[in-house]
Amino acid sequence: MNLILIRGGYPPVAIRPEDRMDYIRSLQRAQASEGTQDFDQLMHLRLDAALTEYLEILQGPGAKKPPELG
Repeated sequence: MNLILIRGGYPPVAIRPEDRMDYIRSLQRAQASEGTQDFDQLMHLRLDAALTEYLEILQGPGAKKPPELG
């Protein structure tokens, strides 16, 4: 998954331990042809968190946070 993201110009996405069961369930639903909505939503949330973290690191301490999207 992360290789595909990196090749697309996105940062790698970390699946936190507390998200692991949701991640596994969403993969199982997708493999059982029950749709990818849960997987897509989880990946979007984790990607958003990763991008926010990278921006905060790049901006340095005391920098103004970017506005919330959505």
